[in-house]
Amino acid sequence: MDEFTKPVSEAGNELKRYINLKASHAGLLLNRRLSDFASQLVTMLVLVGILAMILLMLSFAFVFWYGAEAGTYYHGFLIISLLYMIFGLIIYYFREPLLMNPIIRKLNQKQQRLGDEMESLPIPAVKNKDDIEKQLEIMELQIEQSELLIQKHIKDFGTAFTPSNIMNSLFSYALSSSSLMMSGAILLLKLLKKRKR
Repeated sequence: MDEFTKPVSEAGNELKRYINLKASHAGLLLNRRLSDFASQLVTMLVLVGILAMILLMLSFAFVFWYGAEAGTYYHGFLIISLLYMIFGLIIYYFREPLLMNPIIRKLNQKQQRLGDEMESLPIPAVKNKDDIEKQLEIMELQIEQSELLIQKHIKDFGTAFTPSNIMNSLFSYALSSSSLMMSGAILLLKLLKKRKR
């Protein structure tokens, strides 16, 4: 009987693993997309805020300069505007380590907590965008492997349930079972006694 139950249980276990892999893979993809979106949103909000301050400072500088024509107020406003512009460029060029990686870590921590509650496969810890890309590649390979194993188990399942295998299994089970052998021997003796009469 093990010939019949083994392919079924192996296929079931592999199917469960496959479903868990697909769920974890979907979670990582969602994590990557959400972090990209959130990072872009935060970057845009920061840049818009900085540009608004630059525009405000440049406006004040222009007004005070134009009003005083050679006063000292505009120098201060221009220097501050230049500092804000440099600050905005620094944030833009370092947006990944300053903005994206902390967002990725927070989203991954939340996803790991959800994964613990759902009893699926453990969600790997990621710290930045490169880690997400590596984990996605690994999970895609694991999913491909799982799909191939499921196909193999289904093929084994099909060969295990051919009519010849079923008959062989039934005969071997009947011959290995002592109670069936005894019942068969008694039935054979009764048939032989009836024939002799």
